Amino acid sequence: MKNIEPTLEGIEDYHGKESSEKRMTVWIVILSGLLIGAIYSILGNHSTVSDELSAQKQQSGIFR
Repeated sequence: MKNIEPTLEGIEDYHGKESSEKRMTVWIVILSGLLIGAIYSILGNHSTVSDELSAQKQQSGIFR
């Protein structure tokens, strides 16, 4: 049975030999992920949540 797994030297990305297009794609993916995370974080920190209950308080008629 032949060993068909590639060696590290056979992979085009080994030792910095990747193409400039592949390198640019990796940077675009990383930066877009950081940008989406920053936007989500900013929106999450600046949104307000009301702690009040939406139902109106009704008096029960029981006095202490």
